[in-house]
Parts: sequence; C-alpha cells; structure tokens
Amino acid sequence: MAISKLIPALVLAWMTVVSVAAQTRSAPRPHPATPEERAAGDLKGAEDLLQKQQYPQAEEKLLALAPSQNDNPQFWFDLGFVESQLGKFPEAIKAYKKATELNPKWFQAQQNLGAVMAKSGDFRGAAAVFKIAVTLKPDYGDDKAGINDNKALSLSWMSLAFATAEFDPDEAWLEAKHAAEFATIDPGQTLQLADRIARYGDAQAEKVYLELAAPGASPVFARLVNLYVRQKRYAEAESWTRKQIAVQPSDVAAQIELGEILAAEGKTQEAIATLEPAYKSHADPNLARSLARLYVDAKQYDHAAQLLQPLADQNATDAQLHFDYGSALAHQHKYPEAQAELLKAVQLKPDLVEAYFDLAYAAQQNKNYELTVRVLDARGKLQPDTPATYFLRAEAYDSLRMYKPAAENYKQFLRIAGGKFPDQEFQARHRLKAIEPN
Repeated sequence: MAISKLIPALVLAWMTVVSVAAQTRSAPRPHPATPEERAAGDLKGAEDLLQKQQYPQAEEKLLALAPSQNDNPQFWFDLGFVESQLGKFPEAIKAYKKATELNPKWFQAQQNLGAVMAKSGDFRGAAAVFKIAVTLKPDYGDDKAGINDNKALSLSWMSLAFATAEFDPDEAWLEAKHAAEFATIDPGQTLQLADRIARYGDAQAEKVYLELAAPGASPVFARLVNLYVRQKRYAEAESWTRKQIAVQPSDVAAQIELGEILAAEGKTQEAIATLEPAYKSHADPNLARSLARLYVDAKQYDHAAQLLQPLADQNATDAQLHFDYGSALAHQHKYPEAQAELLKAVQLKPDLVEAYFDLAYAAQQNKNYELTVRVLDARGKLQPDTPATYFLRAEAYDSLRMYKPAAENYKQFLRIAGGKFPDQEFQARHRLKAIEPN
C-alpha cells in the first residue's frame, strides 16, 4: 500500500541522523579499557558498518554483541534500524520495542518503532506509538541534516495522520492540522493524505479537497472538479474550473475540462466559444481533439475534419483519431476518404466496435457491397446485430443479387424494428415481395 512506503520515508532520514550521531568517538584514555569501554567500542564498530550501509555485516556484529548490550537502548535502536533496512520487520519491531522500554522518552526510538509497524501493516499499533512520540522532545537542535525539533514533531504528527487515516479519516485530518502547527507541511504529503481520506467516500473527499483547494493549486483543483463532474454537479465544477483558468490562463487541461463540462451541461456552442480562442492561442493537440468532438456534436463536420486531419496524419497508429476523422468525412459525404480512414481504425484496433457500422455504411455508399458484408459480419462477432446492421446487410446482399441472405436479413430487421423505422420497414416489406414473390 502507498502509505506503507510514505511513513518510513518521513523517518528514514531521522534514523540515519541518529545512527551517525551515535558514532561520536570517545577521547583517548591513558589507562587500559574497561569492559564497558570495550563494549562501547564494539558497538561503535557496528555503527561504522551502519554508516557504510553494510547492513548484513552490521547485523552479524550486533547480534554477537547482544549478551553484553542487553540493557543498552542504543544497541537495541541500532539493531532495530539494521533489521528494518534488511526488511526483517518483526525483528526490527522487537528491537525498537526493547529500546523504548529501556528509554521510554526517546523520541527517535518511538518514531522509528511506529514507522516500522506502519510499514508492516499494523496501522493501529503504529498510531498508538506515534501518539507517544508526538508528546516527546526530539532533541535535534537546529544543526542536524536540516531537521530541528519543530520539523521533527511536524513529521511525527504527519506520520500519525497517515497511520490513523487507515481507520479514522476525521481524526487523521485533525492530526495533519497539528503537524502544520509545528512546521510547513510539504503540499505533496498533504495531498497524499487527502487522497487516502478520499477513499472513504465523496463526502470525505469533498471536505478535504475543499480545505486544500485554491485557484492555481492544479492537483487539488483537478480532484475536486472530477468529483463534481462524477456527481453531475456541473455548476460547481464549472465555477471552480473558471477560477482555475482566471489564475492560470495557460492551463490547457483546465480549458479542456471547462469545454467538457459545458458540453455536459448541454452548452455546446458555449463550449466551442470557450475552446476556439484557447486553441488559436495555444494549438495543443488535446485541445484540438476536444474542440473537434464539440464540432461533431454541433454537426459542424467541416470544422471537425479540418482539426482531425493533421492529428490523424501525425498519429498514424491512433485508431480513435482515424475513426473520428473518418466519421467526420462520412458526414460530409466524402465516402472514399471516409472508408480509408475507418478501415485504418479497425485494422489498428479490431475491437473498436463503434467504427464498424460507419465503415460498413461508407463502403455501401462506395458500392463496395462485399466489404459492407464483411465488416458487418466482423462487427457481429463483437456485438449483437441491431435493426440498422440487419437492414444495411440486407441492402448489401440485395445489391449483390444474393437474395436468400438478403431476405433473411430483411426479416430479422422487421422482427426487431418494432415500428421505429417506418421508411426502412416499408422498403424491407417491398423488397421481400420482390425477391420472394411466392
């Protein structure tokens, strides 16, 4: 899960700092080393290996020191750190717990214990430990790796928030606010936490995104607008999108979003009027696609084709573009060109069901009846026939003077047409009398 990666990321820098701090050498002594001094020197050797990231060797050395270091919280902290680096989370948790038992007020030990518990998936246990950590004094000062006490506490509160977000979203958001009281929170971390909370439903998502949203804050704006669009709350989506564009006029994604929102509201001409000047000032391919779709909706097929032709030429393997361009050409009655583009579309993407009928119709208009039948049969393998496909296939067979399959398809058409296609139903009955006189 994403959270199991994030919480340790907040803490690993601290763990490294603590390990380095523990490596301060003792001053030379004029007398032979005592057992305690020898034990400290042995631990220092293990910490040198940690500093070099030689974790297997450090683990071996630390485990050998265990009998003489049982009451030393620094030893258990170092062992917890190396086990966590080796991915041995149960062993790391056990070691960190021992360090916290020996020194309950050691902020770094509590914080690292919570981090490893979170990474192992025990979020409730991690939250309980983080709640202890945020009450302690970090003792970083102001000169270690850019982390001061306030920053450390802020990160600890964020760690708590991420763990709590797995089971109590409201409390997690309050904890994030506590984090902001100590130091500025990285916006990316806040947004990640908001995304975790948003999993609990649209109401939770709207609450946290609204608190973070501001014109110009593109990632949050996008999430909030997508939420409103999904709920069909287009007026609110439109309002926020216009705010975004007012602050960032060059935000192409917001311009496209506004066009799509207006189209969803049935304001096709307004959507076109919104995107046309944007496209003229910034000829973005995605803008061109969105504007072309609006032109199709407005039956302005010539404008759509003008935009789609260069896009299809520049994106030779894009099946959807060839389909869109071919359909625009077909509406302009440019059937040979339409057939070529639509054929490319289905060759590139054989499961592009929507393209088959347009291709079959263009082929029929080009009097390429054999292709019409083949295309309709290929479509029939992907999706059930409709009145339109039965009628088009019947006409193609009829034109080929293959009257038996023509009659079968006319009958299938009449069976399901249900009076919805009076002109075609009249034609089908008329042709059945002609090709099946008995």
